[in-house]
Amino acid sequence: MVDFLLSIVGLVSLLGGIYIFFFRFIGQNKPWMWEGITSVALAVIFCACALLLFLRHVNKEEEIHITQ
Repeated sequence: MVDFLLSIVGLVSLLGGIYIFFFRFIGQNKPWMWEGITSVALAVIFCACALLLFLRHVNKEEEIHITQ
């Protein structure tokens, strides 16, 4: 369940960051500070979710029975 939530939050933050960066941060001649901060924050959230997903699965030992 936690893996699913981390995946959803990571994907939403990735897509939101890409949208804000390419369509709002670059495309217009208005004050850009909040769009830049938001896109960087969403990128950091995506990296944190990816790191947590990776670390949850790296040291997980699977039990292998002799009969298998």
